Amino acid sequence: MKKLFSLIALVAMALVSCEKTPSTETPNEVDANLKIKLTSQSVMNFAATGGEGTITYEFEKLDEATRANIAQAATAVAWIESLTSTEEGKVTFNVAANNDEEERSATIKVSYGEYSFQVMVKQAGLKQADVTFNATHLGGTYWGKYINTKGFNYFIILGDMQADHYQSKQDGATEYRFDLYSDTASSFNSTHRIPVGTYKLDHTRSGNPGTIDGYKDNSYLFTPAYTTTAFADATVVVTEDSIIADVTFFDGSVHHIEYHGSTVMEDYIKDTFADVYPVSQYTDDITFNVTNGRINARYRGDHLGTGHDVWFIDMVAETNPYNGVYLILDLIVPKDRGGFENLDGIVGEYKFHDENTSDYAYTIPVGRLRDDSLQLHAWYLYCIQSQVDMSQAAPMTSGTIKVTKNGSGDYTFEVDSTDDNGNRIIGTFQGTILDYQDQSCE
Repeated sequence: MKKLFSLIALVAMALVSCEKTPSTETPNEVDANLKIKLTSQSVMNFAATGGEGTITYEFEKLDEATRANIAQAATAVAWIESLTSTEEGKVTFNVAANNDEEERSATIKVSYGEYSFQVMVKQAGLKQADVTFNATHLGGTYWGKYINTKGFNYFIILGDMQADHYQSKQDGATEYRFDLYSDTASSFNSTHRIPVGTYKLDHTRSGNPGTIDGYKDNSYLFTPAYTTTAFADATVVVTEDSIIADVTFFDGSVHHIEYHGSTVMEDYIKDTFADVYPVSQYTDDITFNVTNGRINARYRGDHLGTGHDVWFIDMVAETNPYNGVYLILDLIVPKDRGGFENLDGIVGEYKFHDENTSDYAYTIPVGRLRDDSLQLHAWYLYCIQSQVDMSQAAPMTSGTIKVTKNGSGDYTFEVDSTDDNGNRIIGTFQGTILDYQDQSCE
């Protein structure tokens, strides 16, 4: 379980135990115009085996400086070794192996002139876990960024068999499942490598980078008997070639999980909806012409991590219930044309994004299915009594969409695209925006 240490207690212990260990550095004259600011994690976690650590910082008003500025770093414990600050913006150090059963903590103080900050370094001990599990397979799903989270979501499965599906598992398999959030995005159309870092269980479900969703149905042990057990506390440490997890359950038992190998998630054994190709079951071109339709617009900020704003648009021919042509679009609007207060920023001509380029302005991500069959980014659908039949659904994968404004709240969408089965999707949708919401996390 996590142990709490007061700063006063740590300092007192350090003064008794040993002298401060300064960093190896070349002193420089302090520029009084500069204020140092931490840019990396304020709490750093290490396994009992130890390892290398890096603290990064920056200076406010750095543009006023005319020379390199190096901060000083110091710690009060001997097990934080090789503390070095010879490069502007960076402090490096090594954490020695902890041969004691209990975890330990200390601080590193980084200072420049009258300004400073402290970083807590925490290291696990050798206390024997009740269960040690060696995972041989890494599976999971990349869900991307949701409208209520600040991090990108990686659902990972550490097990002794290849993952069957995110909703099931192989007979006899033991799986530890973790819902991780990172500040590093992945492409939906590529392999998914778990971002390096330390993740802590978060029962508040903030979705912040560096957290694990603590909800019982998102992070849990899946046993051979098909029972599930939620985590009371958990830490997952991901490196380039391993994943180490320590889990505490509500009964007080502790499990230690180790996986060594590629940190790219394996494919599931069972095909998911996202594995079906083509998704579109149409065999002919699709044409439509909707007038006086109903449009919903939801501003989601930099929802996809592109540096630009996203407007999620869904539009249907008839409402209460939904009937007829139903289109959904993620419009990526340039940042200088974005913002919740600028609905007219959606006006323009869009093309479907090319995965080989980093130019996202006025683009739409290629339509695709998420593993749970949710339609993402760009789709032509047909509703009957608010239900969608997948035989009448087609992801839009290429072409252009032009948005024009006719009057207050009145817009026209001109679609000239193709689906993933080579059929053209051509039509015009004119309608009024009825629902206009800010769903951004910014």
